[in-house]
Amino acid sequence: MRRDRDPAPLGERVTVRVPADIAYAAVADVTRMERWSPEVRGVRVLGGGPGPVRVGTRFVGLNRASWLPWATLCTVVAARPARCFAFEVRFLGVALSRWTYRFREVPGGCEVTEEWLDLRSPVAGGLLTAVSPAVTGVVRRRERNRATMRATLAALREALEGGG
Repeated sequence: MRRDRDPAPLGERVTVRVPADIAYAAVADVTRMERWSPEVRGVRVLGGGPGPVRVGTRFVGLNRASWLPWATLCTVVAARPARCFAFEVRFLGVALSRWTYRFREVPGGCEVTEEWLDLRSPVAGGLLTAVSPAVTGVVRRRERNRATMRATLAALREALEGGG
């Protein structure tokens, strides 16, 4: 049973005292995500180095929520500087989710919105949903993602406003 399956996107936002292009550049450099996210332990860009990536760029996300690490294959699906950055996540070839970051200029800085969309299908995704708690240690993925999004955005704000 997919207790945490909800087709609606989950989102959180924060206002940062930097221009949208600066915030976008930080997020689009996916190798920096491990600095902010409590779940990401590393990112390896396939066929490229550090710095902002483009649509079609693939990277491996190395994650850990509890005792066992896991890796996902991610593909950048949107890269519009100062506006939107998004990537889709797959595990064993099955679509899991899409993470989207939106940037909007506001007085004194920009608003950054982080959004998670569950892409797990009822069939193929159902099996992964059933075994996911054993692999990741996360039983309620939506609740966990809301908490990690808040932590990620707070850490991003702190780093950007502190010059990091």
